[in-house]
Amino acid sequence: IYGEVQRPGQLRLERGMTVRQALAAGGGPTLRGTERGLALHRRNAAGQVEISKPTMDDLLQNGDVIYVRESLF
Repeated sequence: IYGEVQRPGQLRLERGMTVRQALAAGGGPTLRGTERGLALHRRNAAGQVEISKPTMDDLLQNGDVIYVRESLF
């Protein structure tokens, strides 16, 4: 998990871990971060990175990267 979180970096992926749980494990967003600015980077079967806007209840897979963007206000 990277970007505007309290403790960015690698997290241990637990079975059934959701985006919400990963964000909590990273200490939550900083004062400048926003939960509405999440981006999930995931490699597809061809090895290309696909970027999506996850919901808080989406399940994570091995190798997923979550970016928390800065709030504009």
